[in-house]
Amino acid sequence: MNERFNPDLPNVPTVLVNHDVLRRRLLLLFTLPFFITLVLVVMFFSLSKCLTEVEVGTQVVTIERFLASDQNYAWAVDQYRRIAETRPSAPILARLGTLYFLLDPKDPKNQDLALEKLEAAKAIDSNYWEIYRSLTYIYLATGRLAEAIEAGKKALELNANDANTYNNLAWIYATSSEPALSDLRRAQEYGEKAVRLTKEKQPDFLDTLARVYFNQGDRDRALECLRKAKAATLDDVQKVEAQFKKLFPNETL
Repeated sequence: MNERFNPDLPNVPTVLVNHDVLRRRLLLLFTLPFFITLVLVVMFFSLSKCLTEVEVGTQVVTIERFLASDQNYAWAVDQYRRIAETRPSAPILARLGTLYFLLDPKDPKNQDLALEKLEAAKAIDSNYWEIYRSLTYIYLATGRLAEAIEAGKKALELNANDANTYNNLAWIYATSSEPALSDLRRAQEYGEKAVRLTKEKQPDFLDTLARVYFNQGDRDRALECLRKAKAATLDDVQKVEAQFKKLFPNETL
């Protein structure tokens, strides 16, 4: 029997190829909504996180604005505590720790709470520099000078432009009665760096540098710094004048 090829009937390879193409298209048809949904979910959570960060940022700006105007530390502590309960982060906990201390620096309970919050911030992000800047300040204020120096070194390692820490370390090196902690050369270096970074606009830093120069025996530069501090002071001239009288009882500022 003589068989001939019938063009109207598809051969087997063609059927298989068409079947494979159809399978891939159906697979794409069913999986495409899944991928679209996945992308939308990721975008939603990313946007939600951004909105949360904006919300927290707005709250922080508001708190700091009112705090600058009325110095109501109790209210500020409560506001930061509320944020920390739901959205804890190294910056929030570090600021809360500092505010606990500022609420009453002489209260041992507040000192403990401050250090507790700063340690909690460190557990979240051990490289957040403001933790160590605050620790330097608290340790200095409570007389723990060796710990203040260690914290200060870490703060400057993480932020070489931390003027506040330069100033605090300069004060320790210039005024400490412990020979191991006294270093007038380093005190001058750090004191001048703090004043330079703040463009001679921070009276407390100028006051520290004046003390450094005075302890070095450089009366002229000490006088110059105190006069600059008085010129930079807006509302605490008496503090500068008291420091001046302490160092120069027989002269006029």
